[in-house]
Amino acid sequence: MCGIIGYVGYQNTVPVLIKGLERLEYRGYDSAGIACVDQKKGGLCLIKEKGKLGVLKEKLGDFTIEAHIGIGHTRWATHGEPSRANAHPHVDATGKIALVHNGIIENYAAIKSALQKKKVRFLSQTDTEVGVNLIGSYYRKSHKLFDAVKRAVVELHGFFAFVLFSKDDPDTLIAYKRSNPLVIGLGRGENFVASDVTALLPYTRQVIYLEDEDLAVITAKEISIYSLKTRSWIKRQATTVHWDVAQAQKQGFPHFMLKEMYEQPEVLKSILSKRIQKNGEIFFDTLDRKFLKRLRKIKRVSMISCGTAYHAGLVGSIAVEQYPRLPCNTQVSSEFRYGNPILDSKDLVVLITQSGETADTLAALREAKAKGAATLAVVNVVGSTIAREADAVIYTYAGPEIGVASTKAYMAQLATLLLLAFYMARGRKTIQAVELRALLREFKKMPEHCAKVLKEIKRFERCAQKHYTRRNFLYLGRGCNYPTALEGALKLKEISYAHAHGYAAGEMKHGPIALIDHEQPVICIAPDSLTYDKMISNIQEIRARDGIVIAIGTEGRKDLEKMSDDFFAIPKVPEILSPLLTVIPLQFLAYKIAVLNGRDVDQPRNLAKSVTVE
Repeated sequence: MCGIIGYVGYQNTVPVLIKGLERLEYRGYDSAGIACVDQKKGGLCLIKEKGKLGVLKEKLGDFTIEAHIGIGHTRWATHGEPSRANAHPHVDATGKIALVHNGIIENYAAIKSALQKKKVRFLSQTDTEVGVNLIGSYYRKSHKLFDAVKRAVVELHGFFAFVLFSKDDPDTLIAYKRSNPLVIGLGRGENFVASDVTALLPYTRQVIYLEDEDLAVITAKEISIYSLKTRSWIKRQATTVHWDVAQAQKQGFPHFMLKEMYEQPEVLKSILSKRIQKNGEIFFDTLDRKFLKRLRKIKRVSMISCGTAYHAGLVGSIAVEQYPRLPCNTQVSSEFRYGNPILDSKDLVVLITQSGETADTLAALREAKAKGAATLAVVNVVGSTIAREADAVIYTYAGPEIGVASTKAYMAQLATLLLLAFYMARGRKTIQAVELRALLREFKKMPEHCAKVLKEIKRFERCAQKHYTRRNFLYLGRGCNYPTALEGALKLKEISYAHAHGYAAGEMKHGPIALIDHEQPVICIAPDSLTYDKMISNIQEIRARDGIVIAIGTEGRKDLEKMSDDFFAIPKVPEILSPLLTVIPLQFLAYKIAVLNGRDVDQPRNLAKSVTVE
């Protein structure tokens, strides 16, 4: 969750750290801080503040600092409330070692108690301060920071990443990774380390992704990596990042979320151009022959994911049962990992995650592998932990998504999972070539259809103006648009803080209908489908109870438009493709309602983009 940045080189480190934190703030914004060695004063400089990064930047205006090594952090609070004392970086009791941390040290309380018996004084409530003081206790004995970190991390339980330095050695950063992401950026006469490549893009596209139990020694001229797994110094291959700085900037939009919604047609177009060949065949360049051979023997599929990715998995599950005709279970990662799932070599477990670092999904992946299942990651971030550890990976290529509430990454996940289902169906001969060609012809039209729906922004704005003060919303859908109802409700909750709940429309009479009165907006997702007539009956039941009907349906459906207080039309498409379009009005409604309520759309309270702790 938290954002880490480290720098050593010829530049003044403070502007580098701040620019990196600006690109990492979506990972946490409860507090922020930096630590560096001030060359003029010769001491460790520590500045941190509660609140968003802007508060820290304002504070830094009072200082003139000349430093060439430093670390920075933006926090999503776990242990200890948001405060200056709990903000990172943390310093050990001697004041020599500064450390930033992402993740959780599970046995921090026992270690803290042992250190307190040795008269170590703690200034915060954090597990982080326990980590830096344990390292400090070993450093005082050996005076070798690398050896101190190497000894300390063995005693620390949990999943975390550290970056630290000592003022005694102001030319060297130490970085350690266990599950939580860390990536090293390679420069000329300078090097970087961060939680996310977006922080490195202004300076370099050459990166090294650290793997679990890697302990890196980083100077301005050299990177050395020691693996605690093999107990040896190793080489990690550098990778070129193909994202550019512009993709990670707002480019004139007031919010990243709005920009990313408008990028959805291009995301779809890019995926389709990469995945559908000129001969009409679906192609996944990252799936080798060995995995494809195993895929043909699969008897059962599980879609495992969290949050928005879970909703994409629900649509993917419907497609897998409908086209390849395989039983498919969809489960949230946090339940799957502790549920002792029944798996064997004939199971395929698909892990869906934007970041590729989601803690529960990573644990689910490891559980599935331990039980012998084939594992396939559907991931946006190239080189991420889940992408590397799964048996195979399909990248969604949505580009960097900065807004905490996912939009274009969800679109990319939907498109990728649908193509995967169609591909598996063709391999299992459960779909005729002519039917597949027809589906793919319709699929290729989706970027244009998506752009058409985006042009209806004025309609979405007018609807939001009517309802933005309401605090309760009900979302209903059927079939492959039941997950769309869940996703629409989640978007509204995430960024507007209004209560919203998604239901399968057929379940309305089993409880939710009690909520309906003249003040209750009900968002009904009703494109042409197998259950369209049933959905119309559900809407009539809402109208009979004086509910407010906001409907999304296929253009030309005058019956639906007449019974709706607001109606948003989408082009006519096959039902299985409709979630790619029906979600767009829901994204915009959530966005506009949040803006009208003065919410922080890109950084909603209590949320972070990448959930790297349980």
